[in-house]
Formats: sequence, C-alpha cells, structure tokens
Amino acid sequence: MPSITLALATYNQAPLLRIFLDHYLREGASRVPLIVVDDGSEDATPDVLREMGSHPGITVHRLAHVSAAHARNHALRACPTPWIAFSDTDCLLDGRYFETLAGLPARFPEAAAVEGAVRPTPGPKPPFTHSLHNPSGGTYATANMVFKVEDILALGGFDEGFTVNFREDTDLALTILDRLGPIPFCPDLAVEHPHIPRSFLKALRTAYSSQDRVVRAEMRLYRKHPASYGRVRHYPDARGTLFAWCRKYFALYLKECLRYLFKTPGLTVSERLRGVVPAGQAMIVAFLEQLCIGAICVLQMGEIARLKSP
Repeated sequence: MPSITLALATYNQAPLLRIFLDHYLREGASRVPLIVVDDGSEDATPDVLREMGSHPGITVHRLAHVSAAHARNHALRACPTPWIAFSDTDCLLDGRYFETLAGLPARFPEAAAVEGAVRPTPGPKPPFTHSLHNPSGGTYATANMVFKVEDILALGGFDEGFTVNFREDTDLALTILDRLGPIPFCPDLAVEHPHIPRSFLKALRTAYSSQDRVVRAEMRLYRKHPASYGRVRHYPDARGTLFAWCRKYFALYLKECLRYLFKTPGLTVSERLRGVVPAGQAMIVAFLEQLCIGAICVLQMGEIARLKSP
C-alpha cells in the first residue's frame, strides 16, 4: 500500500485540470493515488473529471464552493494514507517528481511537513502572466508541499479564515515552524509552474475585491504570527509590507515589463512586438490595483497602524 497520496484542490480551471490529469495518468498513476477536490467549479471541470476520473487511482470529491483552505482540509480528512502532498492545477508534474514523492516519507520520517521546489518554465517571464518561483525553499506554497496528515489535523489544518487563495499556506507553515519544528526542503521534489496568462477584463473587474481580500489576508497572517512573520516576508511586520505595496506595486510591474521588452536576450523583434499589448495590460492593471491597495489601506488605517513589530 502507498504511504502518500497526492491531493489537488481545483476551482474553475478545466483546461489546466485536463493537462494536470494527463500528466498524472502518464507519469504518476502507478506510483501514488490522487484525490481531486472540486471546490464547486462552474466551468467544464465536472465534465473533465467525469471523463478522466474513472481511473482506479483517482478519487473525486465535489463540494459547494467555499475556499481553497476548506477544500484542502476536506482532502486532509479524506486522505487514506499517513502522508499527503498538495499541488496546484496549473503545475506540471513529471516522472521524477512522482518517483521522489513515493519515497519521501521514508526519507523524512520525523518531519511534520516537507517543502519541494517550484520552477517556472525556462525562459523570461512574459508580461501579464502568473507564475511561481521557489527554487531553494522558504515560500511554503502548496504548489509543492507534503504533510504528515495526523500532525496537520492536530493543528487544525488550513485556517479557513483565509477566504482567498493567498497566505493560507504560509500561515500553516508558520504554525508548523512555531509548534512542531523545522520544515526540511527537498530540491529533488520539483514541479514546473508555467507562465499562465491573466485575463485583462477579469483583472479590471475584480481589482478592488481581489486586493481587498489580499490585504486582509496579509493582515491576518501578521496578527496570527507577529514573532515569525518576518521569516517569510521582506518586512518584519504587515504594516511595512502593505505600505511597500502602496509605494512600489506599479513600479515593480513596470520594471518587469520593460526588462522583458528591451533587455531580454534572444527575443526576436516579433516576440518583442507581441509582448507590447500584454505589457500595457499589465501596467494598467497594476496601476489600478495599486490605487485599490492605497484606498483599502486608508480605510483600514487604524488597524494597520497596530500591525507593527514591537
């Protein structure tokens, strides 16, 4: 019997889910069972799962939509093995990942959690795309994390007070570090996170609501972990982080876009020209989101003023 199960919480990402399941069936189905928790998707996700979920190694659970934290807690409770690994729908997992994953519990028997590497697709990051880069650990993203089920359930699992898919994984990692000890990093356990294009209209439409949830998640993370917050952020407290966003958010996106368009070696002229429109979209959205962050911080100024390190 396997000692570890792979779990995936997915929401409205049917095209990416199909690719993820193709990789699993080709590379991992003979090594590790898979639990897929559909967090109330309203797209073609149920159809994809009906088509590809009949494999004996795949178990599918469908929930009413709540949050990623809620869906992952469901996977923890449903897990049939002592260990569980989480990844994300937009990640690609190869044969080496599954081979390493199957032997991970024997390599780290005393750990409550193990962190793996997350690597972007080789090459420059195109403008207005989402990706994740965690080559040497310390991010604790559920794109590639492994947990000992009994220990994590004893801690209460993921905090469902994080209603957005943001900082709930960092929160759990800090809880483990504070109460159970170190989280070892395993560079051999690596997943690829491609550069996923963002939707311009959706980003404009949801700019305020999404940034409001992000700001509140950052505040919640610091309130829960004031002593250890600085281990995972550039600033020692949430006030410093939020004020830096107010000052630097747009500038960081601008720098990234200009670097891609003008300083990326090896790009053809046509590739640079194709990058102009998404770069413009990225800068428009970043400017709007920075304005939203500033407005939210003004509205929350009294609370943010208290979110400073002693």
